[in-house]
Amino acid sequence: MVPVMKTATITLKNVPIGLHESLKEQAKRHKRSLNMEAIQCLEAALAVSPGQRASLRNPPPLAKVGKILKPMGSRADWQEEMYEHG
Repeated sequence: MVPVMKTATITLKNVPIGLHESLKEQAKRHKRSLNMEAIQCLEAALAVSPGQRASLRNPPPLAKVGKILKPMGSRADWQEEMYEHG
């Protein structure tokens, strides 16, 4: 009898187009579905023990969202700047 592996479903939102395209191309090279390629990438990324991952050895200090977003200005300012330089 084959053991049944429990699985869960996740949805990724706001994936940058370039990242999506890269993942699709990599999936094609490996002859996998996009879903299976994403799972493989996650497994590979998480296989490293937490003590070895630089991002987890020295995590950044906690910050309040407001302190991060306020310096960015309003959305209207951002859009206006894009139109001026785009």
